Amino acid sequence: MTKKIKIAELFCGPGGFALGAKLSKNFKHVWLVDNDLDSLKTIKQNMPDQNTIHQDVQKFSKTKNLKSIKRKYGSFEGLVFGFPCNDFSIVGKKRGFAGKYGGLYKYACKVLKFFRPNFFIAENVSNLGTLNKKSKINKNFKKILFDFKKLGYEIKFKKIKFEKFKIPQRRHRIIIIGHKKNCNLKNFKFPKESNNLVTCKKALEKLYKYKNLYNHETYKHSEKIKKRLRKIKQGQNVWQINGLPNVKKARMSNIYKKLDPTKPAYTVTGSGGGGTHMYHYKFLRALTNRERATLQTFPKTYIFVGKKESVRKQIGMAVPPVGAKTIFDNLKRYYYSRQS
Repeated sequence: MTKKIKIAELFCGPGGFALGAKLSKNFKHVWLVDNDLDSLKTIKQNMPDQNTIHQDVQKFSKTKNLKSIKRKYGSFEGLVFGFPCNDFSIVGKKRGFAGKYGGLYKYACKVLKFFRPNFFIAENVSNLGTLNKKSKINKNFKKILFDFKKLGYEIKFKKIKFEKFKIPQRRHRIIIIGHKKNCNLKNFKFPKESNNLVTCKKALEKLYKYKNLYNHETYKHSEKIKKRLRKIKQGQNVWQINGLPNVKKARMSNIYKKLDPTKPAYTVTGSGGGGTHMYHYKFLRALTNRERATLQTFPKTYIFVGKKESVRKQIGMAVPPVGAKTIFDNLKRYYYSRQS
């Protein structure tokens, strides 16, 4: 029997990476950390055997605390972290390191420095790795890679288009794989992409065969909103329609945007005001949280804990479990090769 690879996770959210690791098999989380209690309750609801820790990463990464964690849970071979993307996302203000969340990856560096795992997997929005006008890596991403390399890790990274891995959603993310020089992940290659795309309609229509689904409460819209939605065609947003009633200008292109049933959905997000909830291609309403979770590839039995907006945030901030599984599947193939 193949020995399971022990991993730990920071910024774990509601368990996208954790579920992906479980589906991939051969991986075992020793602990998961997040400062959002609802997210940790969601993990325990669905994976009760997981060791969750409710703590701010700044406090968690202090040396005294890490020593205590090591005594209690032991060491691990890989660290996983999807550090908060708010200050690098195109839907945010793009403050980079000057923002509240921009420098949080440094606490992951502290954990890496203390535990010295064989490898790590880091995830963030694709905008983090955007090339500048001279086709060079932007300074924020360059700084992050430098700090990882300074810890003794060799680095591979790629912009992953999750729709190319049968995720019914256009979700583009930078995935960074770091590994020690003596680890056979030096031969690691990212999974091959496929043009066999899954449409949002195909994913959602499967859901409607079932009744009494969890997290499936619908939003109640005013007649004004319904009137607006009637005029918006599939795949279009409010700015593509003439003669609509008062709608203030916004930077985002998905304001009151309906899904196109012939394509993967646009990106599921975790926050935003009116008009940003994602809108059904058939019904005059926003998507339910269960529908959003389906586009994120969480199974219909995966229960999210918390009030509606908390659940919305959890789903939008998560890594799609099927996408995470694809990465873990590929990683373990190379990782085990070092023992052959």
